[in-house]
Amino acid sequence: MQIGTKFSVSIHILLSVEVFREDYKVTSDFIASSVNTNPVVIRKLMSQLKKAGLIEVSRGTGGISLSRPASKMTLQDVYRAVEPQSDLFRIHKDTAPGCPVGGNIENLLSPFFQTLQASFMESLTNVTLEDLLSSLNSLKERNKDQSGSASRKKA
Repeated sequence: MQIGTKFSVSIHILLSVEVFREDYKVTSDFIASSVNTNPVVIRKLMSQLKKAGLIEVSRGTGGISLSRPASKMTLQDVYRAVEPQSDLFRIHKDTAPGCPVGGNIENLLSPFFQTLQASFMESLTNVTLEDLLSSLNSLKERNKDQSGSASRKKA
C-alpha cells in the first residue's frame, strides 16, 4: 500500500506555478524540467487539476495559473483531484470462509481502515498550498545560509 507519485508531482506542479509565475511563463515543459519527467506526464496531471478547478490553463502563450489563492487550496483538494481511487487500504478477497482469520479478516479490518482513511483525509484539510509555499521559502533560506557559511569557511 502506498499513495502514488501523482500526488507529490501534482503538489510540485502547483508550487511551481506560484513560485515561478512572476519570472517565467509556466508551461508543462517548464514544470517537466523541474520534476525531471516527460511533459506528457505533467499535462495529464494538469488536466486532472484543471478538471478539479485548481488551475487555469491558457492556450498558446498564456501558461498556467492557480484558479484560487494558495491559502484556499488544501492538500485534500489536490489529493482528490489526482487520486480518484481514494481508498488507501484494500483488503484482500477470496479468503477461506471456514478459517477463523480468513473468514473474519474483512469485518475485522474494515472499521480500522475506515478510521485511518478518515484521519488521513482530515489531516489533508489542515495543510494549504500557502503553508507549503511558506515552508519552501524557509528551506530555500536555510539552504542559502548553509551555502553561504560553507563559502566563508573555504575563504
